[in-house]
Amino acid sequence: MTSARVTSARFGALWLVAVALMAGVGLMGFGHVRPGGFVVAGTLVAAAALRLMLPRGPAGGLVVRSRIADVAFLLGMGLGLFVIVSALDLRSRR
Repeated sequence: MTSARVTSARFGALWLVAVALMAGVGLMGFGHVRPGGFVVAGTLVAAAALRLMLPRGPAGGLVVRSRIADVAFLLGMGLGLFVIVSALDLRSRR
């Protein structure tokens, strides 16, 4: 029981982010590329917001570098993916 609590506390908010990322990738896997991409991009932006607002302990696995570096990386990746997904041309080439 103690081991499960330690693992859960160590990963913290990362569990929420991981579930949302899996949902987005799952959507893409079922052929819904644009909505899945938006879910992944939104999840990265939400992860940046969580990293910005949560203290070190509850942020858990989202803590990699300094708070500013983590937020900048996650926000940059999320916004960059949003732009890429928005610009996708998914029309058939035939």
